[in-house]
Amino acid sequence: MMTVAILLAVHNRRDKTLACLESCFSQMEALKADGRFAFSIYLTDDASTDGTSEYVSESFPEVNIIKGDGSLFWNRGMIAAWKEAAENDFDFYLWLNDDIVLCRGAFSTLLENSSYLKHRAVIVGTTVDSEGNISYGGRTRSGKLIPPDKDIPVACDIFNGNIVLVPKYVFEKLGTMDARYSHSFGDYDYGIRALKAGITSVVSPGILAECDRNPSLPKWRDASFSVKERYRSLMSPKGRPFREQFLYDARSSNVFNAVAHFVSLNMKVVFARRKQCENK
Repeated sequence: MMTVAILLAVHNRRDKTLACLESCFSQMEALKADGRFAFSIYLTDDASTDGTSEYVSESFPEVNIIKGDGSLFWNRGMIAAWKEAAENDFDFYLWLNDDIVLCRGAFSTLLENSSYLKHRAVIVGTTVDSEGNISYGGRTRSGKLIPPDKDIPVACDIFNGNIVLVPKYVFEKLGTMDARYSHSFGDYDYGIRALKAGITSVVSPGILAECDRNPSLPKWRDASFSVKERYRSLMSPKGRPFREQFLYDARSSNVFNAVAHFVSLNMKVVFARRKQCENK
C-alpha cells in the first residue's frame, strides 16, 4: 500500500476549506476502495478567527490540524504541515490550496502519471476559473501558463502550488519549500530547485480542479492608494518583499536580473496605475 499525505495551509476561509476537504474525501474514498492507497490530511490553520479549526475538527475528525500563530502565511504554513507529515515517512506529499474544488478522478490522474514517470517527477495539476479559463498550473520559466494535453504529461519549469504531487524521491532530494519565503514564491522556487537538481516537473493531462484567480491588480500597483500605502503593501508577506523577490530572481536567473527587477518593482510602485486602466 502506498501512503499519501495531503497538505493544506488555511486562514479564515472556513467555507472554502470545508468544500475543499469534502471534495478531497470523495477522491480518497474512491481510491482507498481497492486497498492500493492510504491517505492522511495535514492542515495548518494559521490563527483563523472564523472557527475554521473547530468546524474542520467537527466535520472531518481525521484531519491532523497544526496551529499557527498568524505569522506563517501560505509558504511557511505548508512547511509546518509538511514537516509534521514527514515524521511518518509518506510515499507522496500532495499540496492543495483550500480554495479549489477537485474534478472527479483528480487524485487518480496525479498518481497514475507519477507511476508512469516512476515516481521521480513533480506532477502539477491544472485548474480553471468559473468561466473555464486556465487559472493556475504549470508554467514556463518566464511564467507563462502551459495548457495541459488531453492524454500525456507535458514538461514545465515552474508551477503554482494549488495542486501538486511530490513523490518521496523528490522530497528526499529537495526537502520542503524554502522557509525564507513567507507567502508567495515557495512554489515557483520549488520548481527552480527541481530544475537545477535535474528533477522533471510535468503538467498532468486534463483539468483537475476549479479555482478562481486572485485579483489581477495588487494594491502596490494601484494609484488610488498613497505611495506609502503601496510600499507597505509591496513589503507585506502577500506582496513582493524585496529580500524574497531578490532571492527568487537570483536563484531563477542571476544577480543582474535580480537587481533589474528590484528597480522595476520600485518604478511600478512609484508610477502606479488606476484600476480602471487594468484590462483584465
